[in-house]
Amino acid sequence: MNWLRSALDGIVQIRADVSGTPAPWDDFWYTPIGVGSASGMRVTPESALRVTTVLACVNKIAKTLAMLPLKVYSEQSDGGKKVASNHPVYDVLYSRPNDQQTAFEFRQMLQGHLELRGNAYAEIISGPRGVVDQLIPMHPDRVMPMRLSSGRVLYHYNDPLKNNDRVLAQEEVFHLRNFMNDGVEGQSTVSMMVDTIGLALGAQDYYARFLRNDATPGVVLTGGTFKTKQDKDIFRESWQASQTGANRHKAAVLPAGMDVKTLGVTGKDAELLDARKFGRIEIASGFDIPPHLIGETEKAATYASVEQFNIMFMTFCILPRLVLWEQAIQRSLIFSDRYFAKFSAGALLRGDSAARSAFYMTMISLGVFSQNDVRIMEDLNPIKDGDNYWRPMNWARLGDVHSSVQPDNTTDQTTTEGPEDATATKAQVKLLSAMAAEPCVRKEINSLKRIAEHNAGEQLNAAVVEFYAEHAKFLVDRLKMSGDSARQYC
Repeated sequence: MNWLRSALDGIVQIRADVSGTPAPWDDFWYTPIGVGSASGMRVTPESALRVTTVLACVNKIAKTLAMLPLKVYSEQSDGGKKVASNHPVYDVLYSRPNDQQTAFEFRQMLQGHLELRGNAYAEIISGPRGVVDQLIPMHPDRVMPMRLSSGRVLYHYNDPLKNNDRVLAQEEVFHLRNFMNDGVEGQSTVSMMVDTIGLALGAQDYYARFLRNDATPGVVLTGGTFKTKQDKDIFRESWQASQTGANRHKAAVLPAGMDVKTLGVTGKDAELLDARKFGRIEIASGFDIPPHLIGETEKAATYASVEQFNIMFMTFCILPRLVLWEQAIQRSLIFSDRYFAKFSAGALLRGDSAARSAFYMTMISLGVFSQNDVRIMEDLNPIKDGDNYWRPMNWARLGDVHSSVQPDNTTDQTTTEGPEDATATKAQVKLLSAMAAEPCVRKEINSLKRIAEHNAGEQLNAAVVEFYAEHAKFLVDRLKMSGDSARQYC
């Protein structure tokens, strides 16, 4: 525990250094939130969520990652791995990160913070379960990381529950970071796509105002005479109120000499939907999301293309984020090279029963999985004698069958077999015989089952005798056995 004692001494020294001195981050809490975009719309994580595409992308990523089981494993001497359910961090990661949240809620929240703000923080609290007893999320807007001259990182946290500012050392914070420029703080996907999201916000705002005016073009009232500007303003407001909202499409009464001219729908209005569709695809690409997952299905018309998009989503979107989590956990929560945390991405196959069953069948036939391995992955209990590993009967290792054939230019075409060659040949013949006999035995068993279902007593005995008389002929024809051997077997 010397490392823990040194870390605690370092935390005390850091806090002593910063206490009572003006903090360089004092102005951080008063800086404007959000970034101005070329469209004039100010983009913040909250305003970005007003764009349905951003909301869909963040939800899809966060929920997919949160639903995957996260377990701690130990490395075995034979190169394999084993679930380390007795590890102090196992329960924290797998089921109960803190007293208020489930593992799904915790991971979904932190992944949402990571996508929208580029950073996700959780305070590490020690307790009965060990050095890492709870992970308490901290809102990224209330945390400011800073690197000291020693290379260590401090986290200044404005705690809303305790209503004070606290300084946490890097050993006290679980920190997930997106793409970084300085090696300390991650950049959010939203800030890197500020112009694209700002354009989408602007188009959405324009379209909303267009609909608020009943999606009708602007009009100009001409020919009216008003004594004062106040009279003109009163008439305009009265016209607006009588022709929009609940009064839309009502008949209008105009003063004598006044006329209404419609300006018409501009090209900008007509192209608005196409512009918004292009914005959706751009935003989805920024989050590494295939378009069909956010409802843009125009170019994903076939089942095969959608299946490939799902593979792309797993490969290029989810897997990099899983690795980010796993390595951050190894860095901050697990203090041994023997143990490691890993997500079980196989849960993503559960939506496709055909692909799942084909995968399991292939793995069983290759001897990679046993029946119990598959049952455990399907959340079923193991069965007796289900831990066997199989391979096809006609498979053999290269080199098991030896043959020695004389070259073509020799007159002696005899084959000489040594003891090892004879043993290998005998094993091969035995294997081929078993393969040939297997369908015969299967036919025999199925026939006897049918006879037993439809007969009883003396009738059953007679039916069995009759069957074996015919079955002996079948064996002679199928296995090229002698008649005596076939009748002796029957």
